[in-house]
Amino acid sequence: MNEDSLKIACAANMQFAMDSIAVLFEEEHGISCDVTYASSGTLTAQIENGAPYDLFISANASYPARLFSLEAGEKPFKYARGRLLFVYLNKEHFSSIEEVMQDESVQQIAIADDGTAPYGIAAMSYLENAELYEEVQPKLVMGESIGQVNQYIKTGVVDAAFTSYGFRITFGELYHYFEVDQRYFEPIEQKAMGLFGDDQKVSLSAQKMIAFLKSAKSKAVLDYFGYLTD
Repeated sequence: MNEDSLKIACAANMQFAMDSIAVLFEEEHGISCDVTYASSGTLTAQIENGAPYDLFISANASYPARLFSLEAGEKPFKYARGRLLFVYLNKEHFSSIEEVMQDESVQQIAIADDGTAPYGIAAMSYLENAELYEEVQPKLVMGESIGQVNQYIKTGVVDAAFTSYGFRITFGELYHYFEVDQRYFEPIEQKAMGLFGDDQKVSLSAQKMIAFLKSAKSKAVLDYFGYLTD
């Protein structure tokens, strides 16, 4: 087992924050991080099929719980609670998400796959509970993960998108934003877990990263990117 490197399966919504956390971790421990970003559901399927990751950083609690039930790793722990963001390209300023969706200039709205991506599940819950889904359904463009959704909005493929709050911190005034009211979806409780290697143990490097994720230094990064860590 190589204790000088760490293979991490990380939910795509965490890319902006995790890139920074990985740099800080590498500086402190001298352990290189090889991070794969995808939807939590896609990563879970990879892990179930034997992908050799040391650590799983999910966008919700259910996927780690599934892997724990399969004895693929240690008991998951919560590292943050996510916030859902609605972002749009239009140069006009709208007063609500509903107004953006109803505007004729907004033809395509990206949303992460609600079958594999927790932020997609949250966005779909919002649309359904706010009774907007039927009206907006023809405009929806599905992305495999938040990473793909972010690519769609950055390249102008879509006019608007549901994404994670970190997008606002990264791209600032280039776009307009609304935070989605959390009353309309289940809390996005984000959990992580150490995964077992061939020896049925969590590697020492993964244990160090788990401790680092719980540290004040890591929480400061998460707070900066809009995650709730209290």
